[in-house]
Amino acid sequence: MTRLGYSRAAGAPSAALERSSLMERAFVAKDFRRLAITVAIALALLVAAGLTESAILGR
Repeated sequence: MTRLGYSRAAGAPSAALERSSLMERAFVAKDFRRLAITVAIALALLVAAGLTESAILGR
């Protein structure tokens, strides 16, 4: 059954829920950091390949 409407939770979240959300945020931040590193390395390799190609074929 699908629930419609908004969340009906009221009050402060439990300590377990807070810990869980902190762990999730840390995981997502680490994931984005790894993705950024991967993209940066890929761009550096692409630039290096272009420079190498220019040097070889440019004469």
